[in-house]
Amino acid sequence: MYEIVKHDQEMMRKINKGNILNLIREKKPVSRSELAKITGMSPTSVGRIVTELIELGLIKETELASSKVVGRKALLLDTEPNSVYAVCVQMDEDISRIGIVDFDGTIINEHSYVCDAHSMDWREFSDRICGEIEKVIAETHFEKNKIIGVGIGLPGLVDHVNGIVLFSPQLRWENVKLTEYFENRLGYPITIDNIIKAKALAENTYGSARDAKRTVFIHFGTGVGSALIVDNRIYRGITNSAGEIGHTTINPNGRLCDCGRRGCLQTYITERALLQEARTIKNISSIDEVFEASSRGEGWAASIVDNLHTYISIAICNIICMYNPNSVIIGGKMMKQPPEVENIIKSKVDKLIWAQFKGSYEIKCSSLGERAGMLGMSVLLVNKYIDIEL
Repeated sequence: MYEIVKHDQEMMRKINKGNILNLIREKKPVSRSELAKITGMSPTSVGRIVTELIELGLIKETELASSKVVGRKALLLDTEPNSVYAVCVQMDEDISRIGIVDFDGTIINEHSYVCDAHSMDWREFSDRICGEIEKVIAETHFEKNKIIGVGIGLPGLVDHVNGIVLFSPQLRWENVKLTEYFENRLGYPITIDNIIKAKALAENTYGSARDAKRTVFIHFGTGVGSALIVDNRIYRGITNSAGEIGHTTINPNGRLCDCGRRGCLQTYITERALLQEARTIKNISSIDEVFEASSRGEGWAASIVDNLHTYISIAICNIICMYNPNSVIIGGKMMKQPPEVENIIKSKVDKLIWAQFKGSYEIKCSSLGERAGMLGMSVLLVNKYIDIEL
C-alpha cells in the first residue's frame, strides 16, 4: 500500500509541475498567486514547483507589473527562451525536416532534406540524416552545451521507451533500433516517437488546440494517422499504437496497402492513392495538378477530390464517435488544397455525424503546418529533460 501511495504522489507531483510549466508558457508573464488561483493548488506547492523550474533555468522572474502596495512591484514569471535547445527531426519517405527549437517553441534554424527512403536501407538513410543534423548544429549560433537532446518523429509503430521502430510502412522499416544508432553516431540523448503523436502535442501546446481539454489530431499525408491528447497528455494505448486509423479496414477486397493487407483507409486518402487513380485518366506528375484540374472544373479531377473529402470526413466522424473530443485538428498534405477545404470537410462531417455528437466538437485546420512535428518533438524533449511524462 505504501508503494502505491508513494507512486501516486510522485505521479501527481510530475503532473502538477507540467501544468504549472504549461500555464507559465501560455499566460506569461504571470504571478505565483494567479497560478495558484487557476490550478487550485496551495501557494506553498506552487512556490516549490516554481523554485524547481527557476533552478532548471527554464523560467525567470520579471518586474513587469506594479503591485497594490505603493513603491513595490509584483514579481511575475516568464519563460527563458535561451535556457535549452532541442534538435528535432521529422522523418518521412521523401522529405525530412531538421530544426533547432528554443524553449519558447521558436525554430531558430531549419533545413529540409530531400531523400528517398525507399532507395536505401535504414542505416544509410539514418547516416545521411545524422550528417544533416551535424551541419544544422554547426551553422547555428548558440551555446552547444545547452542542447538537451535530439528528438526524431517518424511515421509508423514506435516503441518510444526502448527506442525501436517496430514497423513503418512509409519508410519500409521493421524492428530498427534507431535510438541506439543515433546515440552512437551523434553522442546526444535521443528520443524517438510516432510523428502524429508529436504533431498532436505541438497543436495542444502551441497551435489550434491550446485551450482544449480533449484534442484529436488527424493527419492526412503519405499515410493516415491520429493521436489523442487528454489534459495535455498523449493517450498512447498499451503499445503506443493508439490512433493508427490508417490501417482500419474499409474494404477487405480493396486496394493493396503498404502494410500487406487490403482495403486500409489510407489506400483511399493518401497522395499516392490519389495519384494512382488520377493516372488511370491522365498523365499526372503531382497531386497539385489534380487539385488545379478540379478547381478548373474538370470532371474527372473534381470527382477524385470530392471522393477524397468524403473519406476524410468519414474518418473524422469515426474518430469523433470513438474519442468524443471537443477539438479536432486536421493537417497534412491533403489539407493544403483547395483553400476552402476546411469548410468543405466541416459540411460533410455535419451531414455524416451521428446526431448525438452534433455541437460537441470544433474542427480546425492545423495552424502549425509542416513545423508541427519538430515542435512536438521539442515538447517531448523538454518534458523528458524536466522528468515529466506528458
